[in-house]
Amino acid sequence: MLKNYFKIAFRSLWKNRLFTAINVLGLSLGLASAGVLLLFIQRGITFDAFHKDNDQIYFVQTADVSGRYNQTVYPILEQMVKSFPEIETGTHVQGWNDVWLNHKGKDLQRQTKYVDSTFFDVFSFKLKYGNAATALKRKQSIVLGNQAAEALFGDVNPVGETVTVEDSMTFTITGVLEPVPANSSIQFEVLLPVSNLEDNKGFASNADWYNTFATVYLKLRKGTDMGRLEAKFPAFAKTHFHTDGQKRNIHIAPLEEYIHYENPNFRWMIYGAITIAVFIVLIISINMVNLNAAMSFTRAKEVAVRKVTGSTLGQVLAQFWTESALVLAGSLLIAMLFGVLYLVPQFNEFRQGRMQLVVNWQQDSATFLMLVGIIGIIAFVAGTIPAAYLNKLDLRDTLKGKLSGRPGSRNWMQGTLIVVQLVIAIILVVGAIAVRWQINFMRQADTGFQGDKVVVVSSDLQYKDENAAVQQFVPILNGLKQNAKVESIAISGIVPTRYWNNYNVYTPEGEDRKNIRLRHVGTSTNYTGTYDIRMVEGRDFSEELDRNGEQHPVVINEAARKAFGWTTAVGKRLRQGNNAEVYTVVGVMKDFNYGPLKERIEPLLHWYDGPPSLNSYLSLKFTDISQAKSVLAGLETEMKKIPSKRPFKFFYMQEELARQYNDLDGIWKMVNFVTLLAIVIALAGIFGLISLAASKRTKEIGIRKVLGASVQGIAMLLSRDFIILLVIATLVGLPLAYTFVVKYLASFEYHVHLPWYIFVLVAMAALLLTVLTVGFQGIKAALADPVKSLRSE
Repeated sequence: MLKNYFKIAFRSLWKNRLFTAINVLGLSLGLASAGVLLLFIQRGITFDAFHKDNDQIYFVQTADVSGRYNQTVYPILEQMVKSFPEIETGTHVQGWNDVWLNHKGKDLQRQTKYVDSTFFDVFSFKLKYGNAATALKRKQSIVLGNQAAEALFGDVNPVGETVTVEDSMTFTITGVLEPVPANSSIQFEVLLPVSNLEDNKGFASNADWYNTFATVYLKLRKGTDMGRLEAKFPAFAKTHFHTDGQKRNIHIAPLEEYIHYENPNFRWMIYGAITIAVFIVLIISINMVNLNAAMSFTRAKEVAVRKVTGSTLGQVLAQFWTESALVLAGSLLIAMLFGVLYLVPQFNEFRQGRMQLVVNWQQDSATFLMLVGIIGIIAFVAGTIPAAYLNKLDLRDTLKGKLSGRPGSRNWMQGTLIVVQLVIAIILVVGAIAVRWQINFMRQADTGFQGDKVVVVSSDLQYKDENAAVQQFVPILNGLKQNAKVESIAISGIVPTRYWNNYNVYTPEGEDRKNIRLRHVGTSTNYTGTYDIRMVEGRDFSEELDRNGEQHPVVINEAARKAFGWTTAVGKRLRQGNNAEVYTVVGVMKDFNYGPLKERIEPLLHWYDGPPSLNSYLSLKFTDISQAKSVLAGLETEMKKIPSKRPFKFFYMQEELARQYNDLDGIWKMVNFVTLLAIVIALAGIFGLISLAASKRTKEIGIRKVLGASVQGIAMLLSRDFIILLVIATLVGLPLAYTFVVKYLASFEYHVHLPWYIFVLVAMAALLLTVLTVGFQGIKAALADPVKSLRSE
């Protein structure tokens, strides 16, 4: 019997190959897209959930006047473990520098974390080689990631081998990690005991009870009462924190919340992926149900004959289910190939290294089972509706070729499903346009500085002899200053788009109650001039005036002046938290967007970074940007003479400004693809339905033509119902799209307002595409030979 089901199913699908092709096209594209989104959703909702005792792992947060963030003071870990019996253990996971490793002449730099010996007691990262219990016990031990180990030693077990760290220290490899999961908030390729970092004078001077730069994780004992534990923190802070930091509050949060505090948009990305996946599943389901239901007209006699020969409802259902299952099985195979070979790489490209998707058939079994479950539901519904409808028809009428209801009558369910499909397509089209307009707006907006003539060179190349490098760099710098092609140069630790997340609280002299948290960074002379940042008051730094730095000059922006409540700022004196020095404001910069326009301009302070040195960036402003190439070639030749580990690198500031919106470009590409998918599936479904409607009314069309009906009249007759459905979808979809767009754009501090005519154009485009789709098939039916039409039955 099963063999017959498949034989009849193949015959039926081949006979109606146009509808089969439309179904397979829509389903394969839709399932591939939904599958990739499900993988992303699964990775997102299980972020950091792979650790063994995940429910016991927390991280320490600080809350102050600026909000709540994921860093705290460095000494807090040891004191908390001593003070609170509820804490079983804990570890620092400290970033400071990415160390250089050397083995037999091979130099390698990888992302480095400094951790305590208890790191593997808290986290469940797996080791490929080595013993997690002892891997970090010794100060001179090092654990490598799998890629770093292979780069240095090849495909062998390197445990017990030694590597040179930072050209001067020898460490023994005690472990090699399995690849760190992409959905881990802690990413690294090198682990070193944090005791090595404590020997660094620069680190030790900041590792006090005031500076909040440390990331601390705790493993609580089972059954800990979180409310009672947090109630002890205020007294703890008052006892241990620096006087200037005692107003801060300590919090602890579950590990799975770390990513959402670090990247508040991540949760909305997951919600967006869920919404789009639901839209896709709805579209492909509606398409298949509609086509199968419409196709039931051509199967009426077949079902009637089956019933006469003794077939039960179950057997009729089994036949239709088999056909649906075959279509879905073929679609799933195509979808898997398309998804793995094309969509996953494309998705990873727009993610730009963040949480890359890697298909793991074992790890992702739950996701694939969910996809198969969705497919099963679609197959069940798409097979049941036509079978159940045909089974209810009167046998005598069906065998005579008569069906209940007029062939041209509207099916309310079919119409509703088409409207839903079109509404989704309209919302996606408007959403794609809104994202594109917002990206273009941000890229073309006035940022408050000029970068079109600026090229930024990375001057910190990890020199093998820092002092000698500085001596060689000074003549190079002097040569650039004398070059007629170079209008201005600036050396700084930061450049626009790459400002540190470095903050401190500043208090104006004589206004002890006014504490303002400022982002603060170091720059040297000519920075504002190189980037054409206008000074609205006072001056920028001057090497002649500020060489000694006795007055500790600082420059602030307008947002900082406003935050302090000043009408004039030059000459004002500030004290920094945890610092007895007094800083004098010498100038005020006009507000400029040093970050993406999604965020508001925060109060900002520049401190004087001293005379020129080998800092992170060398900014060159050219009189004509076309002359940059020759100057950069000469600069590269000169800098290659300084022994270093990193290659010469530079970027054009204008390109860098555009690059900071690449993540939005990726979102736009994804929405674009899904929008195109929705339009193609919707129009393909409508094309199939109009084709079927024309075939159902073949004799009627022939009679109308014989009686003198025009081609336009017949085409309009066949198209009318679909045009009405589109009008309804437009009236529903555009207000929904407008609501969505307004809320989405409001999430940007600086955003575009989508003009009204965009919505009109979308409505007109939807009407045009629908008219072309249904009109083509309608005109084709109207042009058919009426003699053949009258013979068709």
